[in-house]
Amino acid sequence: MICISGESEAEETTTIAAVHSDIIQTHILTRLDGPALASAASTCSQFNSLCTNEHLWANMCHSTWPSTNTERVQQVISNFPNGFRSFFADSFSSHHQRDMTLTNHDETLSLISAVDIFHREGLVFSKVVETETVTGWFRCSPFRVDLLDTKDVIKYPVVGDENNVTCHDLGEELRLSWILIDPASHRAVNVSSRKAVAVQRHWLSGEVKARFTTVVYGETATALEVALCSVVVMLAEESMEVREVSLQVEDMDGKHVNGRDSLVILQKALEGGRKWKGVGEGEGYREFVKKKKEREERKKRVERRMDIMCLFVGLVSLTFVAFFAL
Repeated sequence: MICISGESEAEETTTIAAVHSDIIQTHILTRLDGPALASAASTCSQFNSLCTNEHLWANMCHSTWPSTNTERVQQVISNFPNGFRSFFADSFSSHHQRDMTLTNHDETLSLISAVDIFHREGLVFSKVVETETVTGWFRCSPFRVDLLDTKDVIKYPVVGDENNVTCHDLGEELRLSWILIDPASHRAVNVSSRKAVAVQRHWLSGEVKARFTTVVYGETATALEVALCSVVVMLAEESMEVREVSLQVEDMDGKHVNGRDSLVILQKALEGGRKWKGVGEGEGYREFVKKKKEREERKKRVERRMDIMCLFVGLVSLTFVAFFAL
């Protein structure tokens, strides 16, 4: 600010503390993204007070994940330790470490899936599904959450030049968020990579499969050490439609994990045990695939040795039988 006194000019500096809090909160903080808002909260006590406003974080979550604007999700988030601020910290960061003791998975009555799919900046699909986790059918069956029925399809709204965009391009330009919420432990985790780690076209049907994944370290009754949360989006090229959006959990043998073991794995994800440390999303998926192939090769080598041993024992047995038969 310039202050004029007589014929002299003096420049007077103004600190941020002199700016009215309403101006800061309305015209400055609302323009920040989540990480920047969290950083601003640690600068001083004034900003800490302003940046912890629940309404500010609620708007941040709604703009980032439209699915959080539903009544059920808002009701569950209201029970989080710090409301929407805690939910954002859980769902946004890939390696956010939780310092709370989680509820035993046997006490988890349901899991809420809040899913949003974007193409570039345009919203393609948003849905909230609640899955019960207590029945024997869920616990013993392979874990799978489907957001679309077999007859449901979603017309793909193309953002940009529709004539120059193929379905394969759309698969690569998709942005997906699949947030799992545990109402019992008041925790959430985003089990999807933001970008597709693999895009494949089926040789016969022409459908494009976009896969979004996250790697989870965990242990189950079957001594599973690493698992893969895999979200699959199936796209039809001719009609530009989304035909499948599903989530499954896969072990190192490529088998789909049942519901009970999946709850244990997802609890590890809720604790922050996600991804391969120090690598990106695509690298984590490729590392998982690499280790899975190495595991398969080791199993094949063991099976070949067993086959050779059985053959050897069989030949020895036949030799003894033939010898004594003479």
